[in-house]
Order: sequence, then structure tokens, then C-alpha cells
Amino acid sequence: MNNLTDEILNKYIDGELEPFELAEVKNEIEKNDEVLARLKALRLVDSSLKQMEVDIAPVNFSEKVMKAIFNVSKAVKPKISYFFVTIITLFSIAVFGVIVAAFKSIDDGNGQSTMAPYMDKAKEVIGKNLIEFQNFFANKNVLLGVSILTLILLITVYLTFEAHKNFKNKLNHYSR
Repeated sequence: MNNLTDEILNKYIDGELEPFELAEVKNEIEKNDEVLARLKALRLVDSSLKQMEVDIAPVNFSEKVMKAIFNVSKAVKPKISYFFVTIITLFSIAVFGVIVAAFKSIDDGNGQSTMAPYMDKAKEVIGKNLIEFQNFFANKNVLLGVSILTLILLITVYLTFEAHKNFKNKLNHYSR
């Protein structure tokens, strides 16, 4: 028995080893000074623990502690996360800023539009490709594919919100 663990040595101290194990442990203790030193340290700890006074817990101690924890957890109100509200607000401000910047750049004050060449080019591109765009979405296979992808997206969003709600409920249950 080359690898005597502290668990085996503790069983030796407590007299819980089988006779064949006992002989092997005694043989190893006699041959190995390191094992003997560990055994002495464990015996010192064992004797110290046996000499300690044991205080008996009051009746219903666990219930009183759990009740105190429950009362404290009820008094603490959960923090409301304003993360999504903040993100939506920042996005709205950004969109509003882009719209204001677009309107300000359209008229430079002397009646000339600085955006006129860009607007004309956009109208030209949209005019040329509008029929192709309409034909593309008139195809029943494309509409079916888009419908399926939309359905998958809606189901995914629903399952994500349900998983989040279940997680919050479990978290609240375990925090009580």
C-alpha cells in the first residue's frame, strides 16, 4: 500500500480498517517516516477534536435561521433593470438625430438642395429595381420561405422570453 491517504490513516486511528488493511498500514508506517509524521499530525488533530467542548444547538435552531433569512429576503426589493429601456432610448435618440441631420442637410439656405444629386440617384436605382423587387417577392416559394423564417423567428423569440421568465422564477425561488 504505497499511497496511504489521510482518509486511510484516519480510519486507522478510529480502528475502522479490516485486518488485512491494518497489517499493510502498520507495515507502511514502520517503513516510511513521512507516513509516520502524517499519522502523528492526524492523531494530534483527532485528540484535539475529542477534547473540545460540544455546544448543543437550541431547539428549532434551523427553523429560526431559515425564518430570519426568509424575512430578510422579503424586505429586500429586487432591483428593476432599466437596460432595455436605456438601449431603446439611445436608439430612438440616434434615429431622431439622423433624421434631423438629414433634414438640415437637404436645404443649405439659398434654395439649393445639397442632397439633390443623391436623391435623384436613389430614385433612379429604386425605379430600375422596383419591378425586380416586386417580382422577387411575388414568387410563392420566396413568400413561403420568408413566412417560415418569420415563424421560426417568432417561436425563437417566444422560447427565449419563456426561458428567461423561468430562469427568473427559479432564481427568485432559490433566493427565498
